[in-house]
Amino acid sequence: MTKDVWFLRIYAAICLVLAGAIIAGAASAAHIAKPGPEPQILTIVNATGEDILSMGFQTGRSMHFVRFDMPPAGRDDIENPGAVANLRVDTGLALWIFKDVPLAKAQSVTLRMGEKPMLELAFSKGEQQRLTGEAQSLLPGPDAGPVCALDRFRPGMPMKDVCTLLSATPQRDDNDAVLASLGFAGMVWAARLEPAQRGEKPSSKTPLVLDHMELRRKLDQETLDKLLNALYEQKYSPWQAELPGLDINFTQMPSMDLNKQKDMLRQVLEYFMSASKGEATIMLAPTEMLPKLADADAPSSDVQLFTITLRPASKNIVVDVAAYQESEESR
Repeated sequence: MTKDVWFLRIYAAICLVLAGAIIAGAASAAHIAKPGPEPQILTIVNATGEDILSMGFQTGRSMHFVRFDMPPAGRDDIENPGAVANLRVDTGLALWIFKDVPLAKAQSVTLRMGEKPMLELAFSKGEQQRLTGEAQSLLPGPDAGPVCALDRFRPGMPMKDVCTLLSATPQRDDNDAVLASLGFAGMVWAARLEPAQRGEKPSSKTPLVLDHMELRRKLDQETLDKLLNALYEQKYSPWQAELPGLDINFTQMPSMDLNKQKDMLRQVLEYFMSASKGEATIMLAPTEMLPKLADADAPSSDVQLFTITLRPASKNIVVDVAAYQESEESR
């Protein structure tokens, strides 16, 4: 056998070995990279006249939340959690509870409101299922006892002191905020008291304090007027306002006296309320601090601000109460 024949046989053997290794490696890689099943999408449709802040899905002892902040007629897609779950829908003014909801093969969930909250499940092939839930109001009933006043709470106070003033086992939302009813401006509000850790280097052992408060109730002209008058009596004045197509900074109107500024805001809000479209935000600050608040991002001293949001679509008025600390630049 010549040297050329031996060389060809050896070369062919090497090629076969290499080809086998490449094929085996490719098969192994294909096996590792094999994709899993596509996540099933669940469409959430808000066919109610309420805001949908969040939904909680409980399976067994586990509970996870999905945040929406969805207005009426809104919709959103989430990953279907599957299985049979209990649902808790947070509308801001009530919690809607639905038990034993079969989500595994559902394609959409539509929320509706009648005498009781309703939930419609849509499956493939046009199949549908309707479930009725229970509503738990976050406002006290007509025969309830008195509620705590807002002025008993202040941003920065320890959360253990907050809970001492409220129920021993208060309910909480998806952000761990304590749900309660508080009195302010002669009205009762559904309140959320949100905790946070403060300090330059907070740790797991840093105690929680009250970061800010949110008040919510149904919106009408009387409620808005009572709220603004109560804040004016506490020496608060308009600082900024944002409405559809209009932004106002009252600190940039030094030639207009305070009463005229308040009257201007009243007229603008009356037009907004009559139109019932879009969303409006009004920020109020202590009157004596207004000249120092030309820079909205860096207050020159510690200040507590009220931010009022008007949502005609859901007929909700939301008041956020937060304390802003003096900026580092002004110290």
